[in-house]
Amino acid sequence: MENSEQLELFLGKEEDSKSASPKRSNPLIAGIRKSERILVTVVVFALSSIISFSLGVEKGKRLALTKGPVAASFDLAAAKTRHPTAQASAPAVTSAVPSPEVTAVIQGYTIQLASYKSLSSAQIEAQALKKKGLTPIILTKSGYKVLCVGRFNNKETAQQLLSELSKRYEGCRIRRL
Repeated sequence: MENSEQLELFLGKEEDSKSASPKRSNPLIAGIRKSERILVTVVVFALSSIISFSLGVEKGKRLALTKGPVAASFDLAAAKTRHPTAQASAPAVTSAVPSPEVTAVIQGYTIQLASYKSLSSAQIEAQALKKKGLTPIILTKSGYKVLCVGRFNNKETAQQLLSELSKRYEGCRIRRL
């Protein structure tokens, strides 16, 4: 009999524990936990936005450094209004100028005058410079046609012509070939 009493004691305790309702959490604590989740989500979103923006800025800096500076470009209409003599000889330019593009690496310096988006605009200006007795060179860089004049061994000899050309071509400069 003792065993059955003890068994009843244990069974009674299990029934009491099953019938008791589970503990309810405090609604204040549940609200704090929700706000913590929202706060953590906002912080994670802000950090990911900052990191992606920073990576984009760094990528832009690298691209800008690899492409190098590009001079201002001019369109064909602007070139014709500045040089009325080039306007009259425009059809003959494409066949008369034998493409003064430089493909081989040449040592020395040249004077960079302007940069054009189209080759025909650069050739019109090159023809006008050729009529003045100068030796135009058209270089291709990053999709632009860069118009240069002359080949010089040192900067001092190029400086004389630069001072004369800077009156007509604003922003021209001496550069390496």
